[in-house]
Amino acid sequence: MDLLRRSLAGIFVYAFLLPVIFWPINFHKIQPNLTYLFAGGMFFISTLRLLHYYYSASLYTLSSRLWFALFALLSLSQAAILGFVFTLAIFDERFYPIIHVSMLALAGIASSALFALSPRIRFGITNLAILMLPAMITGFLTEGYIPFATMMLVFTFYISGIGIRANKEYLRSFQIEIELEAQRKELETLSQTDALTSIYNRGYFNQYFESQWQYAIRHNVEVALLIIDVDHFKSINDTHGHLAGDACLVNIAYVVNKAINRSTDIAARYGGEEFVVLLSGCNKEQSQVIARDIMHAIDNHKFVYRNNILPITVSIGIATSIPEPRQKSNSLIEQADHALYQAKAQGRNRTVLFSPEK
Repeated sequence: MDLLRRSLAGIFVYAFLLPVIFWPINFHKIQPNLTYLFAGGMFFISTLRLLHYYYSASLYTLSSRLWFALFALLSLSQAAILGFVFTLAIFDERFYPIIHVSMLALAGIASSALFALSPRIRFGITNLAILMLPAMITGFLTEGYIPFATMMLVFTFYISGIGIRANKEYLRSFQIEIELEAQRKELETLSQTDALTSIYNRGYFNQYFESQWQYAIRHNVEVALLIIDVDHFKSINDTHGHLAGDACLVNIAYVVNKAINRSTDIAARYGGEEFVVLLSGCNKEQSQVIARDIMHAIDNHKFVYRNNILPITVSIGIATSIPEPRQKSNSLIEQADHALYQAKAQGRNRTVLFSPEK
């Protein structure tokens, strides 16, 4: 589609180029039939190109090949008309009054068209050939015009080389843009991801949680939050080493992340051995089911480190709320944290739903 935008100016130039050449020197009075034939044809094709431009999005979606075929047909048709007119201007006595301005126009049109079409350099050179070859071939076949045809040949090769170079620079800049976008996305992912567990980090969770909280306020949607804490994690580090603790966190993150399926739900490492799960549009019963599934999945998962099976369990605090307009998102975190404290106090390896009475 960039090719279409680059060639937009040419639509208007081609529409009015021949009148600009013909009318100032009254060529339309000398040769009215030829004037209206060529100028009218160019204007008509430019109108078709404008329609093609206007409906490009729909047409490209329907068929990119059809879109380009129509673009090429209309563009090359105008190039063929101009090439024929320029040939007549040089070798037909009826067009002698416009010979000098035609030569200038030919050089300008050939250069600008090739530059505009440089993203598709083969198509651009084809367009250039249709513009230049008729006059060039006629020159080589006409006595006395061989030097002129030779000059046109040299000019054609020269601007073709410039066009090829412009194409390489265009492709290189396009590749650089793609690489920069990939690097930007990679950096964005790194800034959102916990380095150890490869799930979202606390910074991204806080940002996403706040946006979901505001959404819930506007649409009166219930939000559920799970805070997950690894039981006796310090003893794992003390007994088996910190690498064993890291391996456990990686495995727990995998199990927790696998337990959530909706695109609006996220799991994140909240800090140390704590994880959080945000469930949008989830009520108390549904959030308790998900929390128990996570707890049982971790309890039944075999955590193996250096041929040792590590007994890992988690405690989970659950809190749900339909936020009020002035209610802060931290209130839900405090409630889930309080429920987690209750789960720890009741013996660990369990889930507790926050209740104001507790």
